[in-house]
Amino acid sequence: MVTPQVHVRWVPLPASDAEVPDVAALLPLLSDEERMRAASTPDPDVAARFVLGRVAVRHLAAELARPAPGAVAPTPDEVTVWALCPDCGGPHGRPHVDVRKPKGRPLSISIAHCAAGVAVAASWSGAVGIDVELADSPVEAMAAIAALVPPAARPSGRSWDPVQHWTRIEAVLKADGRALRVDPSAVLLRRDAGALTATVAGDPPRPDGEAAPVYAVADLRLDDAVRASVAILPRKPSAKPTVPVVTWRPLLLAAPLPA
Repeated sequence: MVTPQVHVRWVPLPASDAEVPDVAALLPLLSDEERMRAASTPDPDVAARFVLGRVAVRHLAAELARPAPGAVAPTPDEVTVWALCPDCGGPHGRPHVDVRKPKGRPLSISIAHCAAGVAVAASWSGAVGIDVELADSPVEAMAAIAALVPPAARPSGRSWDPVQHWTRIEAVLKADGRALRVDPSAVLLRRDAGALTATVAGDPPRPDGEAAPVYAVADLRLDDAVRASVAILPRKPSAKPTVPVVTWRPLLLAAPLPA
């Protein structure tokens, strides 16, 4: 059994504006399309986190690149990030990078953000998803999550954290690729032998009796102010529940040096 590995970087956003990364200085790392998307985002805080996420995932992808023998690994400014909505064809939705192993295996990435920071995840082991939310969410948000997750669908044997549970659901749907185009209540989480796994109810039948996808899920403790989770659909399914190996560290972003 090959244990899936996920790499995570966390860009914390301090309360003081003086300590927040200079987002304008990072814009040259983005494509014209990304800069247009940032400029058209009405909320300046959301726009800034979008920029930080796209820059952070470039750094992580460049760090994990496995070039062919004799080739040079890309620098963050050489990594291309793009997204293509399957519904409207717009430049949003699941992000991708142009980083592959010599035999063609793509690096899967995911980006999430909240007011406390930006998280990016990447994996060679399969399709990955990440979500991060403020731990101190409004009562209305807690109630909405509780309404989406009936008691029978909640993990048993321990106290239930609605925000943590929601990050698991979002991470699974991001790894699935359809995100919130799928009803969140369709995500079924279960704990077995210490492993947290998930399936998506109502998935279309698989060819040749193939089993429905089973996602490996793990909670993260990036910061006391947030709840976060990652999910991965391993390229090599296992007959036993799998606990992914997740490594993370903070990432401090700086503007690129002048050419």
